[in-house]
Amino acid sequence: SIEELSTIFKELSVLVIDQGTVLDRIDYNMELVLERTERGIEELVQADKHQKSARPLKCMVFLLVMIAIMVVILIYKHTDSK
Repeated sequence: SIEELSTIFKELSVLVIDQGTVLDRIDYNMELVLERTERGIEELVQADKHQKSARPLKCMVFLLVMIAIMVVILIYKHTDSK
């Protein structure tokens, strides 16, 4: 009957609207994922630059500490031999 057909179309309309809302949420979430992924890549590049720039400094500090230890050992050996 026409009433049943009208009811079916109304229910179908509600389903289409609900699906549109779900698609809008999916689209919004995909945009967030894209933004956060791009920001994450930028942060990784920045972290890589910081790590590479800190590497020579770590080597210099390590060498200075080793030199200081060697000097202390030499002074200790020199004072022991007297």
